Amino acid sequence: MRQFFKIVFSRNYFPPLLTVTIFLISALSISVLLSNTALIIERDNVIVRTEPATNSQALLQLESNTEVNILTNRNGWYKVRVDGRTEGWIPQWLLESTSLESDQNMAAQILINTPIYSSQDETTEQIITVETGTYLFVQNEANGWLLVSFENQYGYIPTRLVNLVPAESVIDEEDALDVVETQPVYNRDELEKQRAQAEKAVVIRSNEEPLLTEAAVDSEIIYYALYNQMFTLIETIEDANGNEFYLVEDDDGIRGYLDSIRVSVSSYSLGHVEWPIANSLAQATIMLDPGHGGEDSGATNANSTAYEKSATFDTAMALKAQLEAEGATVMLTRPTDVFVALEERAEASNLNQVDAFISLHYDGSEDPTWSGTTTYYYHEADESLAQAINQSITPLPLENVGVMFGNYHVLRENTRPSILLELGYMSNQNDLQYIFSENYHELVASAITDGLLNYFEQVQALR
Repeated sequence: MRQFFKIVFSRNYFPPLLTVTIFLISALSISVLLSNTALIIERDNVIVRTEPATNSQALLQLESNTEVNILTNRNGWYKVRVDGRTEGWIPQWLLESTSLESDQNMAAQILINTPIYSSQDETTEQIITVETGTYLFVQNEANGWLLVSFENQYGYIPTRLVNLVPAESVIDEEDALDVVETQPVYNRDELEKQRAQAEKAVVIRSNEEPLLTEAAVDSEIIYYALYNQMFTLIETIEDANGNEFYLVEDDDGIRGYLDSIRVSVSSYSLGHVEWPIANSLAQATIMLDPGHGGEDSGATNANSTAYEKSATFDTAMALKAQLEAEGATVMLTRPTDVFVALEERAEASNLNQVDAFISLHYDGSEDPTWSGTTTYYYHEADESLAQAINQSITPLPLENVGVMFGNYHVLRENTRPSILLELGYMSNQNDLQYIFSENYHELVASAITDGLLNYFEQVQALR
């Protein structure tokens, strides 16, 4: 032992050992100090994301005056911890900006003659040099680099070299290159305020819908309402089974109850976008929602040995692979077999401002003869998406029921283009042999991908 200490404290070993020790203690101290640095978010529309990139998945939206703990900072991004548990990234440059409203819909004002690089590296090929005063539309920002478009080419510019401004603030079209139409930033509080202030008009979305004397499907019928007939919403009532009914009044003052599943409330479409942001599937962000998960197994087969949640996840994985092969960015509402609340699924779609939200399901019924596929939508603006997808899934081996209105939470509360697909019946023995078939999942994935390709072609043609 004495010999060991003699060596350690010798002239050859002690100085470097001391240096390393001081460095480790300093690094540990800096790490502890940084992890305990509190930051108050003094603005709205700050999104915590999974990665330091504006096109990575949003975890949550911070309210003004929320306190976060900074874990580290890198290339203009803070890694933070919220409520002591959720960790993610927020842009430092957004917090310091006086003009940006969010990390979306941005333009880059070129401050000095700036080269556009072929990749996120200043030693790579320079595609072109952009002159001072030019504005470029920003596709996204990641790790200190902006992906921009210039004369139908894509390239990268270091974020530090530009001034970031809202895309809609660029007035002079001659100075703004490739600035596209922007969409309003999703703001949950503002949307709820607008809905509360809006007149709640209930619209019949299926022909001859019964107006009932009580909040029960088997109650006496007052009369049959026609498609597109409007009522005034008085109250929303939930029965013992969790089914919602609307107490409504017609133009003649007659009151009754409507089953909510086949009628829409106009105020829910406030803030819902008409079009996706992207013009093609390759540019699009698609959110897949595998139905159910965790303790919520969904529909089951006759002896409860096969679960809907497993089939929807397998279908989502097959679809994810095919969409990514087309160049799309794909997000999942649940990446594993976990429970995710309906409101969290819709919120994820809204926060990420996805170009399409597709909820995947397999139906169930007490009648074992019911079979087939169905495409549902809630907002009128989404009917074109529903029609495009349904047309593509019609040739699947199971009979296609068609496109229908559906008052489902993940559609109703969604501000993005959204549909829900029922791709077969767990309660039907014939359907079941397809539902758990890998080949069927691949057929479904191909059909939905084709439908999305056709949908984005329609979008581009109408713009």
